[in-house]
Amino acid sequence: MTKHGRRISLKTRGFLGRLVAVFAGAVMLLTNVPAVNADNADKRDRITESAEKVCQWQRDKMGISQDESIFSGDFLQNAGKGSSDWLAIGISRFGFEEDYEAYLTALSQRVKALSDTDNATEWQRCAITASAMGGDPADLGGIDLVKGGVYGRDENNSVGKQGLNGWIFALLTLDTMGYKTPEGAEFDRERILDKIVSSQNTDGGFSLSKGESDIDITAMALQAIAPYYNDFSRDDVRKSVDKAVEYLSGKQDSSGTFGSAEADSQVVIALCSLGIDPEADNRFVKSSDLLTALLSYQNSDGGFSHEKGGDSDELATGQALCALAAQKRFELTMRRIYDMREELSVLQREKLDGINGRLSDISDEESAEKALKLFNDLDCDERTYVRYGAELENAAEKYSLTLSDRAFTVELAQTDHGNGCVYSIEKTEIYKGKKGFTKSDRNKLEALRKNGVTSGDCTATAVLLVHAKADESLSDRDKIISELEEMNAKANELYSEISDLNSIISRELYPVDSVGKDKKELLEKTAERIKKLPESERKKVTSADEIIKEAEDKNVTVYVISAAAVLCAVGVFTVVRKKGKKCVR
Repeated sequence: MTKHGRRISLKTRGFLGRLVAVFAGAVMLLTNVPAVNADNADKRDRITESAEKVCQWQRDKMGISQDESIFSGDFLQNAGKGSSDWLAIGISRFGFEEDYEAYLTALSQRVKALSDTDNATEWQRCAITASAMGGDPADLGGIDLVKGGVYGRDENNSVGKQGLNGWIFALLTLDTMGYKTPEGAEFDRERILDKIVSSQNTDGGFSLSKGESDIDITAMALQAIAPYYNDFSRDDVRKSVDKAVEYLSGKQDSSGTFGSAEADSQVVIALCSLGIDPEADNRFVKSSDLLTALLSYQNSDGGFSHEKGGDSDELATGQALCALAAQKRFELTMRRIYDMREELSVLQREKLDGINGRLSDISDEESAEKALKLFNDLDCDERTYVRYGAELENAAEKYSLTLSDRAFTVELAQTDHGNGCVYSIEKTEIYKGKKGFTKSDRNKLEALRKNGVTSGDCTATAVLLVHAKADESLSDRDKIISELEEMNAKANELYSEISDLNSIISRELYPVDSVGKDKKELLEKTAERIKKLPESERKKVTSADEIIKEAEDKNVTVYVISAAAVLCAVGVFTVVRKKGKKCVR
């Protein structure tokens, strides 16, 4: 296929077969994914081509070859920091061959720095990313991101402290793997869903906080509540979704865009999450369809710009790649982009395609009864992927048929722990992971041996350690593992020391030239700790040179003052003594 780290060429495959053009028609071959017609094949090729250009843009930006993984070098240093995470999620949801273990390892390093005071969305984004990389966000290096970002918070540090997006991503986090929340938790699935729905504005849109509706926030709200649309016991959710879709349709301009690549991306993800085709639904086809409008933001270098004609931007590109993955998954009847559970089976997809076909063609009571029977036989998870629930509900009401209720907020809470599924769309199989300790890994190890370990090598040494442990055929494996463990420990020790010094300086010793006498001892101890660091590491400490100089100056000042005081005391004693002698006489 390809070497590890190369982007793979996605080929169109069918649900039950692959299309092979042999003459004017097509022959169906048995495979794992949905069969498609020629028109859909062209659409998917367009999506694939755009996604591959994004990967090439990132490689060009990093200056790496096709044989190297995007998840390496400086890109790993930004794991857990916004735009890099969105790009990583987009890559994962296509199932491109990348080093997901490396990104997950880098992310586990990043989350060690998270605290209860960080915004809930920081925890939530890291949780979603961990799932996308094949990890368990409820136990990422011993840290429970689900608890930290959702149910472990209290009213003083609410998931919604920064706005509605905290509530939105809390629900998305829970639904990545169907996480349960403990009984009595302040923030459970039911409360979060209720809060999102009740926050809708009268125009149908949603806003970050009270105020004018926002396209991006409205689309994100739809992404979160989409799985609950077919819960027929929640009429409020259905009405909320319908109003929000109408609001978005009205905000789309005549050319098909919502004004930026990010806004278009969020709406594409929202519609695909709801089972609405951004390329074909009349509500979102103006002079062009929404997907075409999004692709118009892609530059010749492969990246996407925030505004048309602007420079390629990492955040815009990452979100656009997520939207492309959402569209492709929608067309192949695969899981939503933020649903990281094991991929739907061939039989499940076939069943869903069958019922969606029947629901779109209800014409009389008999066809309604058949469709209803199929729907009632579905479990809760499968029901979330039925695309014409509204038609079914209308038909049930029209013909006085009974829809069986399922408690979605209860049944979708399935687990306390679970690893996300990385699924290769091209290979139609679960991604097998990186193989072995590569030549590139050996070169990195040699560089560490030659140059020494720094505080910036925490991630690099951790990734190499993971690769070495996974390669049972590695020569001198035990020796290399031991060496890397020592390197990783040293890197983390340096990183922790520098982080602690910077924390002390920012809290207690800044600005340096205004440090009072009461902080003299702390200043001296801090200066001594800085001096013990290697010269290259001192530069990473805030105001290191100023701290050392200030500590030395204060010592000189104290010495001078002390010396002057001694001289003064001697002088006074001499005067007194002379006066005493004079009196005796």
